[in-house]
Amino acid sequence: MNGDGVGTSGVASPRTLDEKRQIQVLHVDDDPAFGDLTVARLERERSDGPAIRVESLADPTEALNQLEGTDCVVSDFEMPEMDGLELLDAVRERRPNLPFVLFTGKGSEQIASRAISAGVTDYLRKGGSSDRFDVLANRIRNAVARYRAEQEVEQSETRLRRIIDLLPQCIFLKDRSGQYLLMNRSGADTYGMKPTEIEGYHESELHSSEAAEKFRKEDLEILESGEPAYVPEQRRRTDDGSLVVERVQKVPFELNARGAKGVLGVVDDITAEFFREKRRKAALNEIEVIESALADARTASGESVSDAHNRCATSLERIRALLSNDGPLDDADAESDSPADSESDTTGE
Repeated sequence: MNGDGVGTSGVASPRTLDEKRQIQVLHVDDDPAFGDLTVARLERERSDGPAIRVESLADPTEALNQLEGTDCVVSDFEMPEMDGLELLDAVRERRPNLPFVLFTGKGSEQIASRAISAGVTDYLRKGGSSDRFDVLANRIRNAVARYRAEQEVEQSETRLRRIIDLLPQCIFLKDRSGQYLLMNRSGADTYGMKPTEIEGYHESELHSSEAAEKFRKEDLEILESGEPAYVPEQRRRTDDGSLVVERVQKVPFELNARGAKGVLGVVDDITAEFFREKRRKAALNEIEVIESALADARTASGESVSDAHNRCATSLERIRALLSNDGPLDDADAESDSPADSESDTTGE
């Protein structure tokens, strides 16, 4: 890192950029002279934090049209058009989480109580020591820092949601009790629901009691051991009876800083791959039939030769069908060599 706080790549980190980004404050006070003083004192105040830029307005109604690009509103309480708490309500309707500091000379315990109940970010009296504006500047920086951090988390969660919703695999996260905390679009489609509809459901509400118990046992083993689990072929039936084959991976996942654990799962539908392999094996078996028929034909004559020819023709036709189609074979082929305990009647996981 060089002396300007920029990495060797020449690109500043997001944290560095955020620390340098100035704070835009909208100040509302019906006393223009006090407004000018507030602008001068806040913009002159210097500390290690980002610079503060202030626009001061005397009309609260006009201020409501200037919220775009504002990081924090600082308002007086007693104003002729609308008081500070009425302005707070109007701001919350437009920008619910925007920091709002009530900076008033008419303070009282009653007003402070009302302000806190109304959801004001901070409350500060105008009077007192000469460093009141320094205190105000500190309160503004702290409020905006929290606001920007919350926005960053929200934006990160939105990006994560968009990413996992683009993945073809089913992605899910469950807590220890089996409640779904997250499900991507592909997984939710399996249930004919939206991700937000599934999140909050318990696995016992989405699966049969037998399947839910099976998943519960698997998840508890993962949480107790701290080791991931891998199921190469999990088989289930859809409502119309079709066979679905899935590859399942589950890993223990830390849910929060307090150490609560959950299970993160990735389910990949490998049905097409499964049936391709079945068809490949069946085609190889037919080739063996042809080889056997040709061997018989070398020493045969008359009807035996004709029989060998028919066997070859039949096997070649089957190979052609195996290699030119997708999906299941006949029921006997689809069910052959299926592990007895690997199939479930669930419609997910």
